[in-house]
This record gives sequence, C-alpha cells and structure tokens, in this order.
Amino acid sequence: MQAEPTVHSHKEAVLMSPGLFCGVLLATLMVGSPSAASPMASQGARDGDPVLIGTYRELHSEVLDEGRLLLVSLPTGYEGSSASYPVLFVLYGDDVRGYFAEAVHTVGRLSEEGSIPQMVVVGVANVDRYRDLSPIDRPGQPSGIERFLRFFAEELMPYVETQYRTKDLRLLVGPQAGAEFGLYALSRSPGLFDAMILSNPFRSTAVHEFLLTALGEQLSEGFVTPTFIQITCTDTEGLVARTAEVEYARDFQKTVGRMSPHNLSLVVHYLEHNQDFIPSLRLGEGLRELFRGYRFPDDRNVRGFADIADYYAALSERLGFDLDIPERALVLKADELSQSGAGDAAMEVLENLLRLYPASADGHWRLANLCRERGDSSAALEHYRRCLEIIPNMRPAREWIDRLETEERR
Repeated sequence: MQAEPTVHSHKEAVLMSPGLFCGVLLATLMVGSPSAASPMASQGARDGDPVLIGTYRELHSEVLDEGRLLLVSLPTGYEGSSASYPVLFVLYGDDVRGYFAEAVHTVGRLSEEGSIPQMVVVGVANVDRYRDLSPIDRPGQPSGIERFLRFFAEELMPYVETQYRTKDLRLLVGPQAGAEFGLYALSRSPGLFDAMILSNPFRSTAVHEFLLTALGEQLSEGFVTPTFIQITCTDTEGLVARTAEVEYARDFQKTVGRMSPHNLSLVVHYLEHNQDFIPSLRLGEGLRELFRGYRFPDDRNVRGFADIADYYAALSERLGFDLDIPERALVLKADELSQSGAGDAAMEVLENLLRLYPASADGHWRLANLCRERGDSSAALEHYRRCLEIIPNMRPAREWIDRLETEERR
C-alpha cells in the first residue's frame, strides 16, 4: 500500500449513460444457475430508469493544482462481499460511451465467462490530454507528463486503494496519447503498472526517439516484477496513412526482442486496412492474454479442493500477485465431481466455495441438493433458506423448502 493521498475533498454522483446496451449491466447467470428471474426484477429496475454503469468521483490534486474527475465502476456483488479486486485504470475516461463503457463491458463479459477476474474500473477524465500524457513539449507549453505521473503514483492510486478493496495488481488502458504516458511511466516508474493495453505510442519521430531513449536502461536491466504490454497499431486511421508509426512500432518490437528484458512480455498487433478513425485497442484480447490460464483447464484431473487451490497458487506465482480461486471454477468442478459419483469430494469443494464466497447462491444451491440427496434434510433446508436470502424470488429453493418442511411435519 502506498502513502496516504493528498486529498482535500471529493464529490460523488451517479454515472449514467442511457445509450449503452444492457450487456454492460445485466449479470449473466452461471452454467447451472438456480435462478430464472426476469432481468429487470433481479436488478430492481423500473420502466424509465436510467442505465447506470458507475459513479463519478471528484478528486482534488495538489500535484496538478486542479480537480480531476474520476469514473468508477465496481464489480457485480462488490457490496455483498469482502473480496478485493485488481484495478483497471482507463485514460480518456471522460469518453463514457466509448473507452470507459467498453472497459466496463469487456471486464464484465470476460469475468462472467470465467476468463479473467472481476475488477474495479477507474476512468480518468482528460483536462489537457497532450499536456498530461505526451512527453514532448508543445510550442509555448512544456509537457506536464512528469506531474501527471506523480498525480497517479502519489494521489490517484492511494485514493483508489483507500476508498475501495483492491489487490496489488494495476492495469492501464492507454488509448491515443495515453499510450505515450504508458511507456513513459514504464521508463520512470517501472512496477507502477503491472500491465498496459495501449494504442501505438509512436505517433511521431520525436516521440519514438524520446521513448526508446527513456526505456533504454529499463530494457537492459529488465523488470523486478512480471510486466505485460500489448500495443495495437494500424497502417491507416480512417483515410490517414500511419505507415511511419507502424515502422516505429516494429522497431520497438525488434529492440525488445533483441534485448529480451527479464519479466517483460510484449504483444504487438498490426491491423491492416483499418477503416476506423479511432482503431480498437483489442482490450478483450489483451486481458485474455494477460490472464491466460485463469479458466481452469477442462482436462485437468481434480480429486478435491487441494488440486484446484494448487493450480491457482501456481498461476498467482506466474502473474506476480495473489489470485483468488474463481467461484465459477469451484462450481463447475463440484458439478463434475458430483456427476462422476465423487460426492464427498464435491461436498468438500462446495464447503470451501462457501468459505471463500459466503453469498454464492450457486454454492448454497448445490450444497443443499447434495445434503438432500444424502438424507440430511436439516442441512439442506439451511442452504435452501440461504438461497432465498440471496435471491428472494428463487422459486426452486422455495419449492424445496415447502416440500421438506411438509415432510418434517408428518
């Protein structure tokens, strides 16, 4: 944890974006989920309500001598859990319908399918993007990138880490000039970000030369902790050719390949014949690659909870941070064990699931069914009732409660 932030005040407001599609908000039920409630009812929504994807927070910065608007989206179930989460920082966060909404949606979709962990998403609004994000001076105006880096390290990150439950894993999404900031941060404060997903940071000869020079020492020394970078560059943006920028990116990739810095993983995507004025960052691909192996392998033999715990301990070692065992992995492996006749092992997995995720309706539902099948009606009723506390309109749990209570009264 870093030092306490220099914060004098903050303001909070609900962040609304009525034009976003519902996939950003509606949680997808797990395979075998016991609930089939209507989406609007399960979300407490009413006709005409705004679509919400986060909260505005206002942070006053001593370093920048100005207020900075933040946009924060918390994981589904955040309020009902004690878990902590990686943080994804999104530059150009004031583009609510664009970069911020894409990040919220992508993280939500990939975490729901079990490919990545849930995350806190923090958008950082622009004030003067080239002043803050580019290392190159503009005519009559020097670069303020060093101050912006200090703002991130000394104020923004500590603020987020004291306001929310976070893990020691920080990711940066750097579109446009934000990509320059990403590589600059890597050169000045290696380890500040564990992963970066960037557009092409080499928009000019001056920027290319500056960043290569700035990164020279780090590339030769390597990095203390695992660091992942994905860069996406295109040969055109709309009708504008970006041939030189692509060549600069290729040069950077060759330099990294030749120096082979310890603990650095670099992925570069080259997009040909791009039609978009603002090309995609391929955020989903970057997150999948970073968390490769997060989804528990289908062909891996599991005899009990220890096999699952050992797998994620090894993955935590590779990623360089403490990784929670995903709820989905435990649910699916418990199902497999139960279906194969290994009821004791399935029960052990589910008991550990509820130890880690006490508010898991899937865990309580499955454990209730196992207890009922074993003739332990009292334990089954306890877990069915817990299901109703979590999902009040969960009809299958209500039906089993009524049936078991009737049997007890006979």
